[in-house]
Amino acid sequence: MTFLLDIINGLNKFLGYLDISPKYLNRGYTILSIFPTVYILRIIYGLWLNQNYVQFFLYSVVFIVLVYFLVLNVFYYFLDKNTKLDVTQLFVKYLPDDAFNIQGDMKQSKAIPTADAKEIKVNFMEDYQLKLAENIQAMIDSRELSVRNVEKEEGFLISENTLYPYYYLKQEHVGTYSLQIGTSYHNLEKIGQIHQTSELHPLGLFIVGGDFVRGGIRYHEPYRLKLLARPEAPLNVETRSRSRRKK
Repeated sequence: MTFLLDIINGLNKFLGYLDISPKYLNRGYTILSIFPTVYILRIIYGLWLNQNYVQFFLYSVVFIVLVYFLVLNVFYYFLDKNTKLDVTQLFVKYLPDDAFNIQGDMKQSKAIPTADAKEIKVNFMEDYQLKLAENIQAMIDSRELSVRNVEKEEGFLISENTLYPYYYLKQEHVGTYSLQIGTSYHNLEKIGQIHQTSELHPLGLFIVGGDFVRGGIRYHEPYRLKLLARPEAPLNVETRSRSRRKK
C-alpha cells in the first residue's frame, strides 16, 4: 500500500512541473485515484476470507468514502455537473470563508478595498461554481487574469480577493438584484440573486479559492465569489461642492 502511495505521490509531483490546465490535471488525478480504491477493495476481500471482521468493516468504510468522492469527481470534472449528494457544497454554504483559509502562512496579496466594506449575501444558483471555473480558466488562457508561478512560489494560483473583471448587478425590481458574470460584457449570464432592502453600493466582486500549492503538492479548492459593498453611497461631487459653499 505504501509503495502504491509513493508512486501516486511521485506522479503528482511530476505533473506539477508541467503547465497543464487545472481541469485536465484534476481529471488525471481522478483517474489515478481509481488504483488505490481498487487496491483497498482487494484488501477488503482478503480480510473477509480471513474472517477479520473488525478490519473488514473499517476498510469497507474507507472504500465507500473513496468511491463516493470518486463518483463526485467524475461528475464534476468529466460531466461538468454537481450532484445534490455533494456534501462539500454544505461546507461552502454554511462555513465562513475563514474556515477554508488553509494557506496558513502563505504570502497572499489582499485586495480588500476599504475597512468599512461589508460582504453582501448572494443566493447563488446550484451550479454557479462550474460556470465560474469555466470563465476563470478562459480568462487565464486569454491572460486577462494573472496567475502565480506555483513552480517557484507556493500559494493560490490566483491571488486571494482578486477582482473579477466582468460582472453586472441588474436591479430586477425594488429590493432585488441579479448578479451576472461573463468573460466579457457581451456574454454575461445570471448566477445568483440578491435581496437588499436598502440601496446597494457595490465595491467589487472578488475571487476566492481555487487551485493552490503547499509543501510541493497541488491541491484543488472550488472557486467562489465574494461581493463587497459599502454601507452608504459615497459623496458625489455635487454634494461636496454644496457643503463647501455652506461653509
